[in-house]
Amino acid sequence: MNDELIDSATRWIVLLRSGQASAADWQRYHQWRAEDPRHEILCQQLETRLDVFQIPLAQGVSGKVLQRALDAPASRRTLLRGALIGAGVVLGASLLAKPLGVPLTELTADVRTGTGERRTVALADGSELLLNARSAADIQFDPQRRLVRLRDGELLVKIANDTSRPFLIQTDQARLRAYGNRLLLREREGQGHVVALNGSLEIYGQNGERLQLMAGHEVSYDRYGFGQVQPSSKGATAWIDGFLQVRDRPLAEVIDALRPYHNGVLRLDPAVAGLRVSGLYRLDNPQQILDTLARTLPIHITRRTGLWVTVGAT
Repeated sequence: MNDELIDSATRWIVLLRSGQASAADWQRYHQWRAEDPRHEILCQQLETRLDVFQIPLAQGVSGKVLQRALDAPASRRTLLRGALIGAGVVLGASLLAKPLGVPLTELTADVRTGTGERRTVALADGSELLLNARSAADIQFDPQRRLVRLRDGELLVKIANDTSRPFLIQTDQARLRAYGNRLLLREREGQGHVVALNGSLEIYGQNGERLQLMAGHEVSYDRYGFGQVQPSSKGATAWIDGFLQVRDRPLAEVIDALRPYHNGVLRLDPAVAGLRVSGLYRLDNPQQILDTLARTLPIHITRRTGLWVTVGAT
């Protein structure tokens, strides 16, 4: 692991979370991040997987204190090396030579899928679990309850009838109890979305908020609460058959759906994130989807390596 790269990444993350960063600091950070695929991959891991420095900041330790504590190179390297190894990140030539897959923390899951992989799992009670790409879950059934823990990703569950045991799903941000027999749930990087396909759901948020979601409706959520409940959109389950179906949806949503099927970094320029997209696409060929979008939208696809793709404005 490159010590200089670790030092640079650590300084940036600490500065940006200290509350002292200026607009110019943010601009320089984005420039540094775009210079090298390794920078981008490392920053993504720090920001979305590891939550480095979140715990001390949440406990009231200021960014300035963290900067002083990490001023010694040995301290920075020890902290980052330990955190990154724990997440299964390897920097250097080997990183760029192989596709990104499921993080090490998810390799121990009871069921999981890799990049571009979908999987159907029959459960002991007769229920069926369908996992989208880059998803991981644990199955915990006992005489009192049936519990699925979604570690990350997206699943559709077909629930077998069992009047003596409720069917529950636990994620980092929410807990669900199903009263119907089909539901769709996605949670990635702290952002969740659930669709009650058949029957109602009870959803309990991290802050204690409770929501009753009726059949045929969907809602997004995060650690702070629930969004607006809406009628479920057509095409929500299209990924089961290997398709992405969207109608007048933002480009950002389309790119998010493609990331689990793309090996490496897929970046989106915020300037084009709001462009509206409609269509039916085959998920198993994300590069072809990007090229199709580039022919119909004012966007440009830049491929620096097989692992680094940027979607920007023309």
